[in-house]
Amino acid sequence: MSRQREREKLRIKQQRSWRLAAGGVGLILIAGISFLLFGRGNEKYEMRPISRLTTADFHSLAFSPTKPETIFFGHHDGLLVSQNGGQDWQPTALSNVDAMALALPESDSEVIYAAGHDVFYKSTDGGESWKPVTTNLPGTDIHGFTVDPENANQVYAHVVGFGIFGSEDGGSTWTLLSDDVPPSTINLTIGSNSETLYAAAGQAGLWQSQDRGRTWMPIQNVGDPGAIVVTYVRATGRLYASTLGDLAGLYASDDNGQSWRSGGLNGTLLAIAISPLDPDHIIAINDQGEVFATRNGGLAWSD
Repeated sequence: MSRQREREKLRIKQQRSWRLAAGGVGLILIAGISFLLFGRGNEKYEMRPISRLTTADFHSLAFSPTKPETIFFGHHDGLLVSQNGGQDWQPTALSNVDAMALALPESDSEVIYAAGHDVFYKSTDGGESWKPVTTNLPGTDIHGFTVDPENANQVYAHVVGFGIFGSEDGGSTWTLLSDDVPPSTINLTIGSNSETLYAAAGQAGLWQSQDRGRTWMPIQNVGDPGAIVVTYVRATGRLYASTLGDLAGLYASDDNGQSWRSGGLNGTLLAIAISPLDPDHIIAINDQGEVFATRNGGLAWSD
């Protein structure tokens, strides 16, 4: 009888040991799963600026199409350049002009356009020197400018008070395309082909044209009201926009604006650029002049 009791005690002890071991393995598995699910999620929303600009305003950003760490920044008093991915900035030959919009065609690395309030300049030597462009535009208060990435001479501009214009000769001769876009349009970009354009129009939101800027329709499904910046990445087919509402930040769409997801960066973003050499390398500036960068498509904004 005593032996039977001893065997029963041994059996119970072994069961307890197995339960403890199984519980330990379970805790390890839960911890591992939590790290995968929540640890990566936290990384996605990590935001730490790589530098801070002290200019009076923060208008535009553009990557060099050939030098991966070279970025241009336009503001009310000219153009700055960074040679180390946005960490340090130096003045350029373009000064005392409002570089509200910058455009660098991928097809010609020497061409840079700068447009803004009564400003339309062009460089044909990579920004070493600049010349004003003589045009037939009815005005040069340009809020919104873009260039076809595959054709350095195909450019579009929103001229305040007049509408959207297009040029096929690098900005000398222009044709009025539409005068029914919102007057608050401040940013333009070309989409997946030369027929498609997008416009960011402040509180009036995001707009799209599928006929080279002749007719425009609003995009309804952005995750937050208003639009400050819009840009399109042909390499990935991804559309980006920054918004103005209570959930202001960067949003991305992979279906031409039908649905949107967060780009992982919050706040009022006034300028955004995506590297044509690496679509996962994005740089943005908020309304405080803080410069943010990601090299993994927005999983972490700390460069």
